[in-house]
Amino acid sequence: MASAAENSMSLDEFLAWEREQPMRYEYAGGIATMMTGGSLAHATITINLASALRQALRGTGCRPFASDAKVIANETIRYPDVSVTCQPIKDRDDIVPEPVVVFEVISPGTEREDRGRKKFDYFAIPSLRHYAIVEQEARRIDLYSKSGETWTNDIVEGSAVLKLSAIGVEIGLDAIYEDTEFDPTRRQAAALRRAQEGSSGAQNGRS
Repeated sequence: MASAAENSMSLDEFLAWEREQPMRYEYAGGIATMMTGGSLAHATITINLASALRQALRGTGCRPFASDAKVIANETIRYPDVSVTCQPIKDRDDIVPEPVVVFEVISPGTEREDRGRKKFDYFAIPSLRHYAIVEQEARRIDLYSKSGETWTNDIVEGSAVLKLSAIGVEIGLDAIYEDTEFDPTRRQAAALRRAQEGSSGAQNGRS
């Protein structure tokens, strides 16, 4: 979610300006837009993705970054929820170099942008091979993958596995949606608690 600033500036002017700001801003069409917080489900899914990728990529030379790391996409500045690069980096860098994979966890307020202009900005990144749009109100991911000059779209949902061939990683949707309302383990635990509470209430009623 975001709120727009008024002043128009060049990309270089924005980068210099934003590095002096206490908050994060995206940049598109000369306009800086302040980034704001999302839901707890959004935060949980983002953490799950970053953690699963970090574990899977350890020792490969590729690294995931969460939403504090920005990328340059088609002369815009974006803060994807998760990004992956396989390029060397320095600790003081603040731009992810040559991202290979980008994730956006969408909400009703961001869906149009994530599926529209932002998607095509990401598609313009020469190094990018996967763009994943992750829903937080359903177990569903739209995975866009690039082969040659062509982008294809696969729907990953239910109990399926997200396959990121460009980095050799597969992540089950159970791991991505862990600790959300779409976590079957959490649902089973909640049902068990309700059953236990109902049994306890019935016993108290008979006593």
